[in-house]
Amino acid sequence: MEGQCHFLEGNTNAVKRVKRVKAMLNMVGVDPGRLEFFHLSAAQGPRWAEICTEFTEKIIALGPSPIWYALKKKNESTQVEKQVA
Repeated sequence: MEGQCHFLEGNTNAVKRVKRVKAMLNMVGVDPGRLEFFHLSAAQGPRWAEICTEFTEKIIALGPSPIWYALKKKNESTQVEKQVA
């Protein structure tokens, strides 16, 4: 359904943006596979459910986000600093 967005070029612009964001994720050390874009119509509910299940399994297999670990570490060090002060 690429190019069939009723907002004219909305989905083709989104594809370009997703590609740029994937490149940025790669630069900061996050697996770009954590972001996906799919062309679906509103009539493809069962396919949407399949995609959600497959993507959830993929993310679980990748494990927690490195951003999550970094934020957790930062919060832990902030808590230690507050306790010392």
